[in-house]
Amino acid sequence: MKAPSTWIDNLKLISTTAIIILHVAADGVVAEFNKNGNHAWWIAHFYDSLCRFGTPVFVMITGCLLLRQSIGMRDFLKRRLNRILLPFLFWFVIYLIFHFALKVRDEGLESQSRHFFPWFFEQLLQGSEVHLWYVYMIIGVYMFIPIIKPWAQTASRAGLIYFLAIWLFTLLINQQRFVEWKTPFDLSYFSGYIGYVVLGYFISERITITQRMRLIAVPVFLLGFAITLYGTYWLTASDGTFSDIFYNRLSINVLLMSVSAFIFIKGMGETVVQNGFATVRSTVGKYGFGIYLNHIIILIVLSHFGVNYKLINPWIGIPLTAIICLFLSCLVIKVLNRIPLGKYVSGSL
Repeated sequence: MKAPSTWIDNLKLISTTAIIILHVAADGVVAEFNKNGNHAWWIAHFYDSLCRFGTPVFVMITGCLLLRQSIGMRDFLKRRLNRILLPFLFWFVIYLIFHFALKVRDEGLESQSRHFFPWFFEQLLQGSEVHLWYVYMIIGVYMFIPIIKPWAQTASRAGLIYFLAIWLFTLLINQQRFVEWKTPFDLSYFSGYIGYVVLGYFISERITITQRMRLIAVPVFLLGFAITLYGTYWLTASDGTFSDIFYNRLSINVLLMSVSAFIFIKGMGETVVQNGFATVRSTVGKYGFGIYLNHIIILIVLSHFGVNYKLINPWIGIPLTAIICLFLSCLVIKVLNRIPLGKYVSGSL
């Protein structure tokens, strides 16, 4: 397998930062909702809406890197699942212990001991922290890749466009409230995050990105962002309760942001620079999965010390907290890699 291109590392850095910003802002979206004078809510909602592309772009990178590989199904599953499962199990246990310790502190050991096993199985099914849903999803994607990889590599450009067109249709009919009917056809094989996988492969391997396409990507991104920003506000105001329909990563508006960000950054090509940015880019590119796994616990600890979306003011506090979290998350993973066998659970392999 070829070494990742610098544009891929650029995408990883931007997407990782976007995900952390989103999680910092999400606390403000929840905490400031329905408060008198919702200026802080609008700022948090602005950042949250702006960064919705982060996870879909990571799935597109997965398609770009893995669908072009020439590797047998058994070796592929062994390598990829080991790379995912060991770090996931390690951080799952870390979050489990962390949250159990907090529950014991707040409610007492005896109370928690009686309800430990139901709570444990609930955590096992749903993830011991909110962001771990991504690992469950990506494991399902990995199991499907050996099936679609031979097809993707030999399919015509028209065949890939056909798949993506039907996938786009499934996104449209599943964006409820705006399309009231559902198709009677079984389109389940075209639905979900697998479309982002195929889309990432298609853009990276089957089209040449021109300067004109990059220029078009900018207003397309802004359109998706505007729909997310004002659509969420409109539905929330009309319902009288918060609506996250436009936050959905499988919505048309988030798709517009994700594909345009992917095209714009890939269109920049290879940027060979030897400076501080290059160091940060390569570090995040190498440790990205580990950073994703540990950043939530870093944010919880930072918030305990008052470093959160309210730091100074939300315009500054959200990106500043995200940058601090990114630095500390990188540091944790680098330290973990220096511990014997730490590389197997850090997520950096």
